[in-house]
Amino acid sequence: MRELQEREIIEHNDIRVLTTAQLAESLNTKSGIINRNFQRNKEQFREGVHYFSLTGEELKQFKASRQNDVTLKYVSVLYLWTEAGAWMHAKHLKTDKARTAMNALIANYFNASRQPRYEALPINVERILEIERKVEWLEQRLREVTLHSGEQLRVRKAVAARVYELSELPGAKPKSVLFRELYAALKERYQVGSYRDIKQYQLQDALRFIEKWEGFK
Repeated sequence: MRELQEREIIEHNDIRVLTTAQLAESLNTKSGIINRNFQRNKEQFREGVHYFSLTGEELKQFKASRQNDVTLKYVSVLYLWTEAGAWMHAKHLKTDKARTAMNALIANYFNASRQPRYEALPINVERILEIERKVEWLEQRLREVTLHSGEQLRVRKAVAARVYELSELPGAKPKSVLFRELYAALKERYQVGSYRDIKQYQLQDALRFIEKWEGFK
């Protein structure tokens, strides 16, 4: 693994971060694996907590500041991973090697500002445990977060699309009945008083449920 003490520090919104390529190198894996694990477990990651995504002008400015980084040349969306996000990826890799590498990241990158750069920081077990507890707490909080307005709109659009699809079938119930029954099915499935109370991590499951819903017989 490349010596982290020699790596240029990257900060976004005053938070120390790593690019996907840097994180993959640090955890002794490949960028494709990092990206694949992120897509498969996206509901566990919270933007602003585990990562930042740069697009448009913000991405252009970032590339301009790192013109020698060839890994950024064709990137249209850039993910920057925080300490919590790096921990999440290390956990998903499920190897002792990744865990050891993450300890080095904490000591020599995320926590490096506490001592001069030429001094290697010792691995602080208490610090590691603190970060793990913080990640677990954040994961629990994320599981309690309900749909925001944009996600609520996605549910409403999916419901409308399914209702109009079913209403075209022979002998279909009136649209008003289908709307009422589908929303009732959502409330029953997720044990909520309103579709707005569905949790964010349940969104993809809810959209699949709506798409396959056949109506009450």
